Amino acid sequence: MRQFLLLLVGVSALTCWAPAAPSPAATLPALADLLADPEMQAVQISPTGRYLTWLAPRNQRMNLAILDRETRKMRWLTDMKIESVVAYVWAKPDRILFAQQFGGREQYGMFACSPDGSNLLTINKLEGVEATADGLGEGDAPSSERDLPKTLISLLSKDPEHILMNRLRGNSGLGDVIKVNLRTGRETIHEQNHINARVWLADSKGVIRLAICTDFEKPVQVMYRASESSDWRAIGEFSREVSLLFEEASPIDPHWRPSVFAKDDRTLYVKTFMEHDRAVIRTLDPETGTWGPILFEHPRVEPGDRLANYRRGGLASRAAVDGLIFNPAGDLAGVSFHDDYPEVRWLDPAMAQLQRDLDGALAGTRNFIASATRDGQVMVILAASDRDPGTYYLYDAGKQEMSKIGKARPKVDPARMAEMRPIRFPARDGLEIPGYISVPAGRELRNLPMILVPHGGPYGPRDQWGWSEQVQFLASRGYAVLQVNYRGSGGYGLAFQRGGYREWGGKMQDDLTDAVRWCVAQGYADPARVGIFGASYGGYATMAGLTFTPELYCLGINYVGVADLELRGGGRSFALPRIFEETRSFTNLDPVKDAARLSAVNPINHIAAIRAPLMAAYGKNDPRVRFDQWQKLESRLRQHRKEYEAIIEENEGHGFRKLENKLEFYAKVEAFLARNMNVPEGRVKVGTPVEVVPRPGQ
Repeated sequence: MRQFLLLLVGVSALTCWAPAAPSPAATLPALADLLADPEMQAVQISPTGRYLTWLAPRNQRMNLAILDRETRKMRWLTDMKIESVVAYVWAKPDRILFAQQFGGREQYGMFACSPDGSNLLTINKLEGVEATADGLGEGDAPSSERDLPKTLISLLSKDPEHILMNRLRGNSGLGDVIKVNLRTGRETIHEQNHINARVWLADSKGVIRLAICTDFEKPVQVMYRASESSDWRAIGEFSREVSLLFEEASPIDPHWRPSVFAKDDRTLYVKTFMEHDRAVIRTLDPETGTWGPILFEHPRVEPGDRLANYRRGGLASRAAVDGLIFNPAGDLAGVSFHDDYPEVRWLDPAMAQLQRDLDGALAGTRNFIASATRDGQVMVILAASDRDPGTYYLYDAGKQEMSKIGKARPKVDPARMAEMRPIRFPARDGLEIPGYISVPAGRELRNLPMILVPHGGPYGPRDQWGWSEQVQFLASRGYAVLQVNYRGSGGYGLAFQRGGYREWGGKMQDDLTDAVRWCVAQGYADPARVGIFGASYGGYATMAGLTFTPELYCLGINYVGVADLELRGGGRSFALPRIFEETRSFTNLDPVKDAARLSAVNPINHIAAIRAPLMAAYGKNDPRVRFDQWQKLESRLRQHRKEYEAIIEENEGHGFRKLENKLEFYAKVEAFLARNMNVPEGRVKVGTPVEVVPRPGQ
């Protein structure tokens, strides 16, 4: 095996602003150490290898920093004071694209600049854009066609000037393809949308060759053409309910989804569910319809990460969603997937050997290639784990050396963090449900106070093994943390995900309930000290838990969660085009045909059943769970004289992103848990479950 020379001296330009090490006398990790923005995040090497870039806190916001490896000088590329930079990408060897969200509204300003900060251009002009250089000031709402929101289609790696973007038409989900010059800002129409395309795919030469199309009435179609002058033709047609457009949005039937063209600009890499419950990776020749062999399959999980492009300012690729990893020659080198732990199945023997070398040199962490130069000779490696938020290294293949760049959270001591343990348990109907339990450091998993943290979505996302600031915060305060990939969660196949459809308050909630009871039966959790703390759909699950199984929980924290399923517009997924808003309930229940069921599983109708104190937190700008959800919930809580406290933020959306708001929220969560987890005897009775809400069909 090759040996690495580990140079454990930090890059000098970075160490000058690294915070001091934590005091050994500290008893509990400080909130800010666990929950503040990372000191270093999203480290990337430029295509030529000259520059290192990363996101780091400045002005209590995440800003973009750069190190010139030749001059050893570090500088800030942005100086955001109101909103953070949320994502960036090296679009060209000398041009960087970066995005900024405004006010939690999930609308993104997008900009381009040079490595020295010059020639700053506005690509997406949206409300609230900050001034970062001369000539770029406070923006207004889009006032012209040029100012309409855009999302990235292709970086056009062979074109030194341009990228391709989808210029959206309002909330329709439709848009035209435009070519944007990253040096002048000039935009030209590249492809007018005459086919109701919502997703476009270009080949390496920038020719739009594939589109995913749908409208209000027709099935989803995959359209293909051989060249720019060829006619479009359908090469795939699927149910309108197929979730081809948005990973979390709607029920899915058997289908396949194109990911990216191979380097021959003809072969397609495809993620397909056609003959497989759990997706596999195959190739397809769209000219002949000939399918290639299966390149990847797994007995329990699907390839990729459904959240890899999850609203990152429109800068991520679909190949990342499907887990495809390419080598510098453009060949498929490996496929990433997430079973109990994150893994990569390498198809390229050289990359497989590199992974073995990295794992040998960096023991105790999962080690990933976070970024690489165009020729693959220099790489950024992220070494992280469930207990370690990560250390970035720079690997030079030519020199066979690896040097330390910096830590994501220097004040975090992994030895004092909680271990995240994979679990599997049987639901009441016998279905095996996966999840995780995180155990406070130094504690035995025996009769612990426990917090159930149901994930959001619900359809598509799942909990994954790795560093979680929320989990570590709770565990550092002495609570075991239970995370459940209830049916409906993504990544486990069509049958598992479909098992959650139409099951808000039904089988999905039962899986959470069964998880808690299983932990109690195993002796892991103290039955009198179990709380529930969820965000988004997890907030709904919190309200459902407190109302449908009030004997189970001693407290609940509803963070930007749905409380009223029938409140008009209150639960529309922001991912869905406006045309779907009036025709599809986000529960997949028909508001007329399923009115009785909706009422039965609607927490707002059962507030009287709550026995435990509730904390609720909402942002007024939330585009997914609108603020009137809280207004309705608060009114009903007052009506029934229930114990609650609320945290409302004016300039936040679906979760608190601004550092000061986030730290204030978790400080109040910490106090709320401390007051209510040690429950006075008799306030919450644990015993035979009470059927509070009869559910149809059960």
